[in-house]
Amino acid sequence: MELLLATRNRKEIDIEVRKNMTKRSEVRVEDTWDLSHIFSSFEEYDQAQKKLQEDAADFVARYREKIAGNKSADVLLESWRALVQLISDAVEVASLAFLDYSVDMTNQEKMRRNMLSNNVVSKLSSDISFYESELEEVDEKIIKEAIEKEPGSAKYFNDHLRKRPHRLSAESEELLTALDGATVSLPEQVYEAAKFADLSFPDFEVNGETYSLSFAAYEEYYAMHADTAVRREAFRVFSENLAKYRNTMATGYYAHVKQDVLLAERRSYENVFTYLLRNQDVGESLYHRQIDVTMEQLAPHMRKYAKKLGENWGLDRVTYADLKLPPLRDKSITVSREEAKELVLGALEVMGTDYQNIAKRAFDERWMDFAENEGKSTGGFCSSSMYTHPYILLNWTGQMPDVFTIIHELGHAAQAELSRAKNNITNASPSLYFIEAPSTFNETLMSQYLIKSSDDLDVEKQVAAQMVSNTYYHNFVTHFLEAHWQREVYRAVVAGKALTADDLDHLFLKTLQEFWGDEVEMTSGAERTWMRQPHYYRGLYPYTYSAGLTVGTAVSLRIEQEGEAAVQDWLDTLALGGTKDPLELSRTAGVDISTEKPLCDTIAYIGSLVDRL
Repeated sequence: MELLLATRNRKEIDIEVRKNMTKRSEVRVEDTWDLSHIFSSFEEYDQAQKKLQEDAADFVARYREKIAGNKSADVLLESWRALVQLISDAVEVASLAFLDYSVDMTNQEKMRRNMLSNNVVSKLSSDISFYESELEEVDEKIIKEAIEKEPGSAKYFNDHLRKRPHRLSAESEELLTALDGATVSLPEQVYEAAKFADLSFPDFEVNGETYSLSFAAYEEYYAMHADTAVRREAFRVFSENLAKYRNTMATGYYAHVKQDVLLAERRSYENVFTYLLRNQDVGESLYHRQIDVTMEQLAPHMRKYAKKLGENWGLDRVTYADLKLPPLRDKSITVSREEAKELVLGALEVMGTDYQNIAKRAFDERWMDFAENEGKSTGGFCSSSMYTHPYILLNWTGQMPDVFTIIHELGHAAQAELSRAKNNITNASPSLYFIEAPSTFNETLMSQYLIKSSDDLDVEKQVAAQMVSNTYYHNFVTHFLEAHWQREVYRAVVAGKALTADDLDHLFLKTLQEFWGDEVEMTSGAERTWMRQPHYYRGLYPYTYSAGLTVGTAVSLRIEQEGEAAVQDWLDTLALGGTKDPLELSRTAGVDISTEKPLCDTIAYIGSLVDRL
């Protein structure tokens, strides 16, 4: 269910089952989150899921064939409120199963519960799909009257009116909804099956020592390995084994893109980009500008970054396999959990007591799961619902990047808490274009706080390194390169080209060469980077990281300059949730994204961080 997934407000991550670690049953309770805040027991959860199914059946019985042609705004609002309640309940049920499974994916019981939960949600989504179709036959005047009576319904009904000209027949829409979890999403399922079930990596050897390799081990460890020989050999073996599934993944992704192009045509959108941007509430010009301006203006700064990386590490040359190295050699800051809490609360003090207390509660009430254990998801995310506070997953290692992960996810949590107090599930989450702004905003607050809290130039340098290599490199650069490549793929398919693995490799290599120029040697395997992320299967998702980071950076810089007035504007913006489009949300925060100035200023800020290294 698209609406259900959108409300989770979680940062998408890759999931890799990790073994030979502490078992979940051996983890300290204080290192885990407390899911009893959602349901006190699995018996209560089972009852809630059963009631959800009963309520879904009741909704169908009460409203199927009752909405079409309806002439009463009151009846329309009654059905909408019932729909809101149903979706809110579904998110709560699905959240518990998902969160419980995410911390131990080796547990068959948790896996089974999550699968059953997904089945329930999928059936519910299919069963209630009639509502949108019948809504098409309701006079627009009745819908506008309903909005006037209950402004909280505006987002849902206005979205419907905007998409109304592009909807297919009721039968076609119901069929597409039913197929969504099976055939429509099949390319992503094939990708995940190849990546997580079939793909394996052999050990590799360097200077007589043997190293074990996995997908997660490369991405989280070897890509940053201090030993150049180990790092480059790991990249070679990793890339060569990725190649074994390049044809499978390429075939699936081409089918996915072709499907989008056909649906855009069938639904009579101007082009595939306007079709894919329909749920982001932004025009095509903002999408293309984000990519074009970034390629033109950020590339020179990042080429300088690559050069400094080589100098700081004494590399003979900078290869693509070296780019994930920490920019400063032999510089790391270890942090205890208590120190992390103090840093986070200190950084957020500028936002006022209420905002800061959200973070305090997250630490004190066990909203966060810190443990590293066998079978746990890698990376981090924030999951939110309408009835319960957000939950944050991370893997605590006691390093400064973990502090930035915490404060990043707390940005999502704060937005969710402030929004759900005033909104409903149909308008609580901002557009995907805006979704990363609150989280990356928090990261910039942390960097500013660390610099201000120390007179040590070395600390300032380390903070700048953290911001460039983690906050901006990954969220801005990595995902921008994905976005640039993705756009070229769609353009090629729209032009009637049939793309193979060779074509996808060629397009990614071309993107990398355009961005990095002669400063980075594109060793064999760089072209297969498109195989390492799942974002391409989720619409025009990759570019939104840099879009959100642009807004977040602009707001943090404004607060640094203007203080309390800018803070209040940002709090007001967060509380709006998804009731406004990204242009309006940004304006409320004092940022005008109708121009390229915020993007140019953000890129210049990244350049200033590079200059400090």
